[in-house]
Amino acid sequence: MNSKQTIEDFLTDEEFIRWVKNSDPELEMFWSRWLQLNPDKREVLMEARELLVAMDFTTRKAGEEVKERSLNYILSETKSPIPIRKLRSTRRSYTFYRMAGMLLLIVSVAFVINHYLKGTEDAPVPPVISNIVKTNPYGQRSMIKLPDGSTVWLNAGSTITYPSTFAERERVISLDGQAFFKVQEDTLRPFRVHSGGLITTVLGTSFDINSYTGDHYQIKISLVSGKVSIENQSLKSHDVLVPGEQLVYSVNDQRSTVRSFNLKEVVSWKDGILIFKHATFDEVLYRLQRWYGVKVIVENRPKEKWDLTGEFKRQSLERVLDRMSFTENFQYTMDEKTVTIKF
Repeated sequence: MNSKQTIEDFLTDEEFIRWVKNSDPELEMFWSRWLQLNPDKREVLMEARELLVAMDFTTRKAGEEVKERSLNYILSETKSPIPIRKLRSTRRSYTFYRMAGMLLLIVSVAFVINHYLKGTEDAPVPPVISNIVKTNPYGQRSMIKLPDGSTVWLNAGSTITYPSTFAERERVISLDGQAFFKVQEDTLRPFRVHSGGLITTVLGTSFDINSYTGDHYQIKISLVSGKVSIENQSLKSHDVLVPGEQLVYSVNDQRSTVRSFNLKEVVSWKDGILIFKHATFDEVLYRLQRWYGVKVIVENRPKEKWDLTGEFKRQSLERVLDRMSFTENFQYTMDEKTVTIKF
């Protein structure tokens, strides 16, 4: 493999062609390792890859009318016989030259038909790439399959934007809110998530991004598996996370820190589990409204500070409020999508 110097070397390699046309985890691992050992060949490899993708076309068949016109064209252009060196007049030589002439005629017809089709038929129209926007209102969560096979769990009150077809060199999406990503590995196309001034770049991994603008203006990126790099456009800095690490960026203070995190507390939301840990009263109200899609009205705010810790696994809002009202001493009423809390 180290002997590959030109585009032609790649285009004649069966394993390279199979990797581009019909890849599998073993091929992804092999070519990822090859690129690490040969970083100076990346541009040549990318050009060969794009050529292979461009050559993936559908063969068109000529109609009877086109074939007939092409044949008449060839016959009209071939009026004088082709001079042939005289040989002994035998039946065998006559048969040989007759077959050779027929073969030449067939090849010529095929060439002209192909040339005619290229000149008269429309060229393949490239696919139209448009942006797809997925938005979850409060009270709704969803799972989304991206064009490259990656999976996104989108939390309530969140929006994700991505192209209908990813580009050849990178996969770029934008997020407002919270989402958990399980990224399909692609050695040549990094996966980038833009969220609140941060750009998270991966090749194949799983991670959670929480970038709700109302969450005390903090953006949290938590890595579950693999490896990610995070570019902060405001601070012009880069951080690299390993599994179990979380980057917390305070937008107001313009400060970024890396710390460990509790996996269950961060990603349990995608499994329908609502977890509070030392939550304040305002945080509880905000998350209840987003989780259940309701409006909460408060009469006589509590005098004491809340420090609520609890876990609710696929519980109804009424059941959650029953447990909270018992420990925090309040009453509530529900009217469709409106909840009134009285202390």
